Amino acid sequence: MEKGVYVKDITINLEVNDYFLVVKKNLTTSKNNTRYISLLLKDSSGTIEGRIWDRVDELESKFDKNDIVFLNSRATLYQEKLQLTIWNIKKVEEISTVEEMRAFLPEIQTGINYMRGEFHNILNEIQNSQLKAIFEEMEKKKNMADKYFFFPASTNVHHMSIGGLLEHSVSMAKMGREVVKIIGGNKDLVLAGCLLHDIGKIEEIEIKGGFKYSDKGRLLGHIVLGIDILKGITGEIEGFPESLYNALLHIIASHHGTEEWGSPRKPMFIEALIVHYLDNLDSKVMGVKEHMKERMADERWTEYHRVYESRFYQFISEDF
Repeated sequence: MEKGVYVKDITINLEVNDYFLVVKKNLTTSKNNTRYISLLLKDSSGTIEGRIWDRVDELESKFDKNDIVFLNSRATLYQEKLQLTIWNIKKVEEISTVEEMRAFLPEIQTGINYMRGEFHNILNEIQNSQLKAIFEEMEKKKNMADKYFFFPASTNVHHMSIGGLLEHSVSMAKMGREVVKIIGGNKDLVLAGCLLHDIGKIEEIEIKGGFKYSDKGRLLGHIVLGIDILKGITGEIEGFPESLYNALLHIIASHHGTEEWGSPRKPMFIEALIVHYLDNLDSKVMGVKEHMKERMADERWTEYHRVYESRFYQFISEDF
């Protein structure tokens, strides 16, 4: 799967026969009662809208949101905005590699190598040898480490870039370090909890024609999967303390805060509370930032965010 034409290179009347990631898909009816498929397509350089006017019933069933597709199209201008008029589209079925996914999603802004350095800086601050051993075991397992360092944190809500899971976890740990200085708590447990709270996402998400939720991920969710992964890692560390294991299990189990948000337990000790609120803060702020990058209705306001159930206001440089 080799991509040739990127969104940034598309000009009017250009025939575009290439791979894109489907970000949005809607079956819509026009003012003159014509059914069509409206798409938002993405690659690492940006997004572009697409329209399918012909063979709608046939093509609608051949792909879905979050699929990588190969399409045949031409770039047209509608209301002074480029869009692709598509006459054929096909879902990519084969398993993709992280390297191939770089064509469709940007890498985190700081770069993965820099963020890995920050990750190891945080590990160097952890004093507890048993907690350190967890991350040493993780890095021995190349498949596990690669997923942790390269996967996004979600497919459509926050930290959607390559390396997003790492960025989210490190960002929380950096904030946790400062929070503990102000309000207290066990620093080692907060740092380890921040880095491990979403570990289940390495099994919840898979790369198959794009980053998608695996069957296991849909059935169990990343909290249950994270508990299972932690059990496996700590089981390989001789003499791992049961009390510490239970504390980490609770942080993973409670980091969404309530049953309504998917946690089987509410946070029941200070460090678990800290991890929960940092997760909530970091994911929501980054989710809004990513929404602002691509879904502005005008200079000031975003389009409606379905998950956060709001439009968001953006200040501009002249405001201050």
